[in-house]
Amino acid sequence: MTDNIYAAPLANFDEPKAVTSSDDRFYVVSTRKLLILYFMTLGFYLRYWNYKNWALHNKATDEGVWPIPRTIFSVFFQHSLYRNVADHDASGERGPWDAGKYATQMVVLLITSNILWRLSGKGLAWPYIDIGVLVLLLPTGLLLKNVQAEINARCGDASGASNASFSAANIIWCVIGVLLWVLALANMLIPD
Repeated sequence: MTDNIYAAPLANFDEPKAVTSSDDRFYVVSTRKLLILYFMTLGFYLRYWNYKNWALHNKATDEGVWPIPRTIFSVFFQHSLYRNVADHDASGERGPWDAGKYATQMVVLLITSNILWRLSGKGLAWPYIDIGVLVLLLPTGLLLKNVQAEINARCGDASGASNASFSAANIIWCVIGVLLWVLALANMLIPD
């Protein structure tokens, strides 16, 4: 301690930094926003979702994984992604999560959807296969919602409040999605 009355005070008067309860190991988004973007974009949002999860996981762990190939070939990487989610728990309060069950269900839905999409392109059983592709959006979206809820909880933001609002890019994707829906429905209603 110094007796110099002109010396700067030793106490720390800085504002305390806000402590965020979520980490960024995986992509945190509110399930409401996820479902809206998923359904509005005819499921294309799932590709972005896969990319963001792999990119954030790679950044946090520095494992050297390549997010773009894992997104393109996501059907082969669902199990490892979900296993990484199950191994992570920012709060230390989450119990075990059956990642294998969710990953297997997602793989089955993705493969089925891809097969139907290819058959649809060949004009087989028109418009029933096209309808089947659209119907598969529902169970896939609901499964994705459950996985996202687990990711949010394991990253410390159970409600996904840190990413619940829509950005301008999200709105643009929704507008593009509406156009995709119009084209998809027109394709089913108007014969070749």
